[in-house]
Amino acid sequence: MNQNLESLKARVARLSVMIFDIDGTLTDGRIFWVPNSGWTQMYSVRDGMGIKRLQEVGIEVAAISGGDSLSAQMRMQSLGIKHVHFGSQDKVAHFEKLLALLNVSAEHCGYMGDEVVDLPLLKAVGFSSAPPEAPDEVRAQVHYVAQKPAGFGAAREVCEFILRHRP
Repeated sequence: MNQNLESLKARVARLSVMIFDIDGTLTDGRIFWVPNSGWTQMYSVRDGMGIKRLQEVGIEVAAISGGDSLSAQMRMQSLGIKHVHFGSQDKVAHFEKLLALLNVSAEHCGYMGDEVVDLPLLKAVGFSSAPPEAPDEVRAQVHYVAQKPAGFGAAREVCEFILRHRP
């Protein structure tokens, strides 16, 4: 769904909420076992800075994830992300609850996801994005595909794209 820059700018100009999947988007999708602690993932401080910059300009940042881990919970808390849904089997249902809570329409929301389970939500929002490792069928449906890898700057790239093209 490659779109021209002017079309993308128009989509980004409407954003008041940006939602991220976590595993495979804010992380590279790998998990690590830490004895006496459990499973964990790695996060990029650069992605976190991009999220903070969105928050600074008044864009509400949220996360909807099919997974649930202590490291993800702590990372979202450390970024000050108030609206987080873990263990979501129906991301669109959580998205609709978020719309009602924030009193916004879907066209004013963006979502970054990386898997086929994200497709319904990627199709529902006004601006969709994915990391380059996402399957072909996901990349074909989003408005913007990051060049940097997931967990290594993909989310930061999307945040900067949004910031650069806002009015």
